[in-house]
Amino acid sequence: MVTALFSGCNSQPRAAGDHTHKIESAIIVIPGYYGTRLVSETNGNLIFISLTQALFGDQALTLPLPDLGLKGTINLKPHGILDEVQVIPPFYSIDVYGSLLDKLHLSNKENQEVIPFTYDWRGDLLEAVQSLDILIRRLQTEGKKDISIVAHSMGGLIVSYYLRYGTQDIDSAIETWEGAESLKNVVLAGVPFLGVMHSFRNMNFGVTVGLNSSLLSAEAYSSFPASYYTLPIADSDELLSPQLKPVKGMIRNSKLWQQSGWGLLNTKHLFSNEIIEQRAAYTSFWLERSQRFLELLRTPQSTTSPKQPRLLYLYAKGTPTLSKGVLAGTPAKGPDSLRFKDLNSTSSDSVMTSTSIYADGDGTVTVTSAHLPPAYHQTLPITVREYEVGHTELVKHSAIQDDIIIFLKNHK
Repeated sequence: MVTALFSGCNSQPRAAGDHTHKIESAIIVIPGYYGTRLVSETNGNLIFISLTQALFGDQALTLPLPDLGLKGTINLKPHGILDEVQVIPPFYSIDVYGSLLDKLHLSNKENQEVIPFTYDWRGDLLEAVQSLDILIRRLQTEGKKDISIVAHSMGGLIVSYYLRYGTQDIDSAIETWEGAESLKNVVLAGVPFLGVMHSFRNMNFGVTVGLNSSLLSAEAYSSFPASYYTLPIADSDELLSPQLKPVKGMIRNSKLWQQSGWGLLNTKHLFSNEIIEQRAAYTSFWLERSQRFLELLRTPQSTTSPKQPRLLYLYAKGTPTLSKGVLAGTPAKGPDSLRFKDLNSTSSDSVMTSTSIYADGDGTVTVTSAHLPPAYHQTLPITVREYEVGHTELVKHSAIQDDIIIFLKNHK
C-alpha cells in the first residue's frame, strides 16, 4: 500500500474531540492493508511500524498459528489507525490517513463524529465485518441517526460485503442488503474486487521494511488470511508462460501451491510431513474461503435493498500496475519459478523486459480489478469518479478529499 511506511515510525492515534452536546451522526473511516498500527499484547511496544524495527529489528508479523512450525512469532493487537509515518520526528512525516481524518474533522460543522475504524489488517475479513457491525450497532444505541463510511482499498472489500450480506457466514450467505439498512452514505476508494498481483508476489518473496527482511517476509505474508482475500481472482488470475502466453486459474489452484511450493509451502523440505500437511490445509482453506468471499461480491443481484444509502465510488488510472507474473521455470522450483518485473529494473532478461505484465491502474489496483460489481450499480444510487493519481492518493489528495466531503454533506 505505502512503501513510505517502511522508512519510519508513527505518531500516536488522533483522539476524537470532546463534545459537550449530543452527536447525532458519525463518519467511520476504514483503512486498507497496512492501515493500522500493531503493538505487542504483552508490553504495548509498537512493532508495526517503528523506526527501531525498520532499521534494526528482525521481528516478524507472522501470526502465531499452532501446528504450522512458524518461527519468531509474537502476539500483536491493533492500536489506532495509521495516520502518518514520522521519518524524522518531529520535523518530517509522511501522511497516510491523517490528512483525511483532519479534513473530515475540520469540515464538520454539524453534529457529527469522525471515528477511525481499527482492525487487524492481517486477519480474516469477516472478523472485521463483524467488528464493523458491532461498532455501528453501538453508535445506533448512542442515538446516532445517520452513519456514513469512508473506506479505502481492502477496507472497501469489508464494507462491500457488509452492505450486501451483513455479518452472515461466507459459506451460507444470501443477499439481504442488511448492512445497507444501517448506513446513510458510503464512500469506497480503490477497492481490489479482483485482487492485486502484489499480494501473490509478496507471499512468495516478501517485502523488506527498511533493513528488516523478517517483518513482512514471505512466510509472514502467507500466514495472513487477509493476503488470500487480496489475491487475484477470475480474469485477474493470470500468469504468463516464458513465451508470454496467458495461463489462467493458477493462483487460485490450491493443489498447484502444494506442487509449486508457493507461500507457506516454500520451505516444506525443512518440516515434518505433519507440518507440511497442516500448512497445505491452511493454504487451501484460505484460498477457498477468500475466493467465496470475493465471488459473493460479484454475484448477480437477486434482491433489492429496503434502504438505499448513497454510494460514491472512486478509482484511479494512469499508473502502470503489476497485473501478471511470469512462469520462468518449472513449478516444482517454488518461488524460483516466478518472475515479477520492477518497472525501474535495468535487467536484460528478455522475458522480463516486456510491459505486458503491467496494466493501467493506480500502481496497486488495476482499473479492471477496481471496477465496481454490477449489483451495487443496480441496487444503490451510485456516483463514480475517476482520477489519475496513485493508490494512496485516492484518500490523501486534497481535491479528492474535498470531493468526498462535498458528497457527504449533500444529503439530497
